[in-house]
Amino acid sequence: MYKVLIFCFTVKCVLSANILFVSPIPSPSHHIWNRALALGLVNKGYNVTLIGPDKDKVQPKNYSHIYIEGLYEELYESFDINEMSTYNPAKMMSEFEEWCIFACEKSLHSQGLKKLLSYPQDFFELIIFDVTSGPCLYPLMQKFNYPPSIAVTAFLLPTFVSHNFGNQLYPSYIPWYGLQYTTHMTFTERVWNFLFTYADIIRRKLSLYRKEHNIAKEIFGENIPSMEEFERRISLVLANTDPILNHPQPVAPNIIPVGGLHTRKSKDLPQDIQTILDNAKHGVIVFSLGTNVRSDKLNKPTQKALLDAFSKIQETVIWKFESEIENLPKNVIVRKWLPQNDILGHPNVKLFIGHGGALSTQEAIYHGVPMICIPFIVDQHINTKLIVNKKLGIYLDFKKITSGYVLQLIREILDKPIYIENMKKASNTFQDRLETPLERGIFWVEYVLRHGGADFLATPARDFSYFKASSLDVITFLFTTAFVVVIIFYKMLALIIKICSSKKKVKVN
Repeated sequence: MYKVLIFCFTVKCVLSANILFVSPIPSPSHHIWNRALALGLVNKGYNVTLIGPDKDKVQPKNYSHIYIEGLYEELYESFDINEMSTYNPAKMMSEFEEWCIFACEKSLHSQGLKKLLSYPQDFFELIIFDVTSGPCLYPLMQKFNYPPSIAVTAFLLPTFVSHNFGNQLYPSYIPWYGLQYTTHMTFTERVWNFLFTYADIIRRKLSLYRKEHNIAKEIFGENIPSMEEFERRISLVLANTDPILNHPQPVAPNIIPVGGLHTRKSKDLPQDIQTILDNAKHGVIVFSLGTNVRSDKLNKPTQKALLDAFSKIQETVIWKFESEIENLPKNVIVRKWLPQNDILGHPNVKLFIGHGGALSTQEAIYHGVPMICIPFIVDQHINTKLIVNKKLGIYLDFKKITSGYVLQLIREILDKPIYIENMKKASNTFQDRLETPLERGIFWVEYVLRHGGADFLATPARDFSYFKASSLDVITFLFTTAFVVVIIFYKMLALIIKICSSKKKVKVN
């Protein structure tokens, strides 16, 4: 009886735990993914406080949102969608760091963070950090007396996260997220992939972590530990990756794949959209460029080319367009916002035209809808490459958009059954599992809560240098030893030959 009471008390304490979800990354799609996990925890009875720049109009019981103001206003002013599709990996790496530092400065000087810092020191039993944009708010661990912590990233499994949690990297067949490579790379591509993979890691450690540490000291004090010390306290990472959705790769025990965590069966749609989908006799094409790229920022010639192409097909087109647009064909319907996941699950949807973002491609695969991908930034290029290689969809070059070109690609998808067949197969494979990605993610959050951390899951490689973890020090030693032995053998052989030659010469004389 005594043991039963102890068990019940422990379970009650765990289920009513206060969880802080730190999501300062200025990306609505990341908030969608993070919010899916946060609400999953709320539905299990936890009290979740999420701090981030995305406003939540509806907040269920046990869920509170602390708003970080001002991030998006300045960010969107610097976006030019008509230039974003230019592919430059080195520039992408540099801009990614600038974006992280921008988000860090805004977050640390926000009224939202001031509100969070007013909470009692022992208020939270667990902290979840979105580690995509950097370690800026890691000092919150110290502020709240170092509760157990875990990391999450909706950004697939980027190499810097994989490396930081002790995973062995495989640049020979795992492409860096900013390159348009596949798992089958030429020698030249493997050289470039190796350089970008480790340049990204080194740059984040030597540049980003130090800059964000200096900024954080202004708020948290001069004597805060290094960002690496904070990060080492994080038990595990929930990564938005899955072998069905992304490139298969081995992972350490403290890296938990939960790819497609936000995907789910369709819920009830708004009545107007439901009617449109139900009455579409020839099927529906969904067109959305995601949450970071606005369709209404496309230049006028591009908008006209797209509308001309759509006017020449029988299918109904539902376009996520954020403002008013003129001269719409009868079969084109625009909405400023779309419940994308729920729409893609409707049986009349035949094609999804999107930007190739991780969440969008995962939703398309989950619901078995073939794609036309128009990549613009970061991982959208590599996601598109994967979709094309698996014949789940095709690539649309933004710079080549004309009415005829767009129409040709639409007909390619609609008229050839291989794309829908491959998508349905991928969908069935992805959904055939013991648990959903969300259930797996919640289990590991609860696991860390129950045990006060899970540091034992980390491999020793997490504390090793690259040379030690890759045995390059041993290889260098063995190579050097072998080289020295060969040189000594060569010198001895040369000496023996010289002595023998001298003796023979003396004898002849």
